[in-house]
Amino acid sequence: MYKHVFTPIAHRGGSEMAFENTYEAFADAYKLGYRWLETDVQISKDGVLYAIHDPNLKRLVGINVYVHDLNSEDLDRILINRKYNIPRLELLIRKFHDVTFNLDAKNINAAKALVTLLNRDRSYKNLCLGSFSNKTINYMRKYLKRDFPTSFSQWEVFSLLLDIKLNRETRYDASYLQIPKSYFGFKLISKNLLDFCKKNEIKVHIWTVNESEVMKDLIDMRVDGIMTDNCRMLLDVANTSRFFDKKIILDPFLIA
Repeated sequence: MYKHVFTPIAHRGGSEMAFENTYEAFADAYKLGYRWLETDVQISKDGVLYAIHDPNLKRLVGINVYVHDLNSEDLDRILINRKYNIPRLELLIRKFHDVTFNLDAKNINAAKALVTLLNRDRSYKNLCLGSFSNKTINYMRKYLKRDFPTSFSQWEVFSLLLDIKLNRETRYDASYLQIPKSYFGFKLISKNLLDFCKKNEIKVHIWTVNESEVMKDLIDMRVDGIMTDNCRMLLDVANTSRFFDKKIILDPFLIA
């Protein structure tokens, strides 16, 4: 029996061996043993979903154009660093069909297309859905025909923190609290928060942690998971923790 179930999560697939949010990055994390992969969801002009974080391609390829202004055939031709394609979400999920994908819908149009996809094709199972936007996450909860687990929106995080402060008992729609260690200098992670979440059966994942000492401190506090760009570093730290059974843990929720 595990002393503590801890889930390492590859943030955007990691970025040690390949550019973030590319097939090659996710393949590297998968080869290392990661079975929980995080990515972002944007939508093209013609309604195709892509695994990409930025709404604009300026940072990635130096082109000042928005993803939603390009058709899929244009996006498919773009190479990051003259090497990496931007993955179509459907193909990415099918390629790594035995992992849990953490999908962050970056806008309401991407969320609507994602809901349509998941309602149409029930073969997509191991997913955790999220969005910073309260409107977007509630749209997905309302219109999905299956009970996929979701993470807290930014507004819901603030509400939960207030509930803890006021010692209020509340029923939550989300089952995963995915937050940074601190926000604008305000420390978010505490024993009180972790105890509250455990009592309410809420898993706590911390993003994006790329320093070994911070990883160790968080694992020792018994957070449920950490998102990182440095996938090898997190495994090294986790495997030396006294709360870790030296195995990668896939948190396997199967949606019928």
